[in-house]
Amino acid sequence: MSDPAKSDLSGDTAAQPPAYLELLRRFCASLTDRRPLGVAVSGGSDSLGLLIGLAAVMRPEKLVALTVDHGLRAGSAEEARRVKARCRRLGIRHETLRWQSGQPVTGLQAAARAARYGLLAEACERLGLSAMVTAHTRDDQNETLVMRQARSTSEKAPGLAGIPPATLFDGRMWVLRPLLDCHREQVRQFLREAGAADWIEDPSNQDPRFERVRVRARLADHPALRQGSDGADIAARRSRLARQAAGLIDERCHVDAAGLLRMRCEAHDPSDPAMAALEALIDWLGGAARPLDRRGKATLASFIASGAKGGEGAATNLGRVLIRRLNGHLVLRRENRDIGKLVLEPGETGIWDRRFEIRNLSRSTALKVAGGGEHGIMPCFGRDNGASQRILTIEEGVVGGYICQALAGRASRILPVYQLPVAQAVARLAGLRPFPACPWPAAMKQAVGETTKAE
Repeated sequence: MSDPAKSDLSGDTAAQPPAYLELLRRFCASLTDRRPLGVAVSGGSDSLGLLIGLAAVMRPEKLVALTVDHGLRAGSAEEARRVKARCRRLGIRHETLRWQSGQPVTGLQAAARAARYGLLAEACERLGLSAMVTAHTRDDQNETLVMRQARSTSEKAPGLAGIPPATLFDGRMWVLRPLLDCHREQVRQFLREAGAADWIEDPSNQDPRFERVRVRARLADHPALRQGSDGADIAARRSRLARQAAGLIDERCHVDAAGLLRMRCEAHDPSDPAMAALEALIDWLGGAARPLDRRGKATLASFIASGAKGGEGAATNLGRVLIRRLNGHLVLRRENRDIGKLVLEPGETGIWDRRFEIRNLSRSTALKVAGGGEHGIMPCFGRDNGASQRILTIEEGVVGGYICQALAGRASRILPVYQLPVAQAVARLAGLRPFPACPWPAAMKQAVGETTKAE
C-alpha cells in the first residue's frame, strides 16, 4: 500500500475526500490474493473515479487497467486512447480489448455486456490477475432493483437481491464491486476535487431506447422510488438459504453406481432450504437456460409434499430433469429429450447440452457429439463409476482426442457470491473441481448483511 499524500499521481489525486479513499483503502487491505488487480475502465466518471482512487491507495504495479472497445460507435477507439494516456500518467499498465463480433440485431446491451465480461475474463486469466474490479455504484444498484421489481411477480424473487458485491464469471474471474455503497455523485465529487473532471460521457447513457436510461430518468424525477429498492434483506436471505441448502446436499445426497443422483427424504415438508437444494440440483443436472419459474417451483413443492401420502414410484419432470420417488429417496437424472448435437471443428471448444464443455484436440478431424446410452444423457459426475461411458456418443476416428469437462449448471457461468456455498456443495457431489474462493471475504459479509462498507 502507498500513502496517498506521498503518491506521485501527476496531480490527479489532489485534495481527495478522505471517506472515499478510506473505503478503497479498507477494500484493498482486506483482499486475500496479493496478485495484481484488474480494473475495468471505460473512461466514464464511475470507472475513472475507481481507477484514480485505487491508484491513490495501491502501488501502480499492482494495478492493470483494461478497456473494452465494443466498436459500436464512432469515437470509441479515441476514448480508449484517452484512458491509456491517463494510465500512462498514473504509471499503470493498460490494455484495450476489442470486440470483434458483428453487432446483433436485438439485445445489443446484453450482447455487449456478455462480450465485455468474456474479454475481461480472458485477459484476467492471461495476465494472472487476482480479480477484476468494476465501478458499479449505489445508483446502478437502485436502477437494477427498480427494473427487476417491474418484472417480478414475487417479493422474494432472486433478482430482487440486486447486484451482488462479488460475482464469479465463467468459473475463472471474480468481479468485485467495492463502490456499491457510493452514489455516483460522490465519485464525481472525488474527481472534481482531484482535478480529474474530464471523464467521458457515453451518449448511450442518454438514449431513451434503453430501459436503464428510462429508469434512471424516473429515479431522478422521483427520488422516493429509491427508498423501496434496497435488496439487502433478500440478498441476506438468499445467502442463508444457500448455506442451509449446501448442508442438505452434503448430508442427504449421493451418486449411485449407475450415476443417478439420490436424495434421502427425511421429511415431506417443502421447506425453503430443501427447495433451494433441489433447485440447485435440477439446474445442474438439467442444464436449463434459466431457473425454475413460479409454476415450476409450485410443482416441485407439491411433489415434495405429496410424499407424506406415500406415492412410491411417483414421478415429475422439471427443468429437463426426471424426479422419481423410490425407497425413501428422490432419484434425479437428465430427461431423454431435447438432446442436441454438437459439431466441433479441429481445435474448437463448445458447450454441449449446456452441461459439458468439450474441446476437440484434433488438428484435422471434426468432432461430432450426441447423447448416448441407456438414459440418453447421464449426468457426468467426474467419477470412475462407469457412468461417464454412457454420457456421450463420440464419432470414432477423431485423431488427437478430446477433453470433456462437466459444468455445474448456470453457476459455471455466473455465480453471485451469496450462492457460492450451494455451488461448492454441488461441485463436491459431482466430483468437480471446487470453485475458486472469493478474494474479498468482506463481500460475503456484505451479502449476508453483516456489514455495508467495503472492508
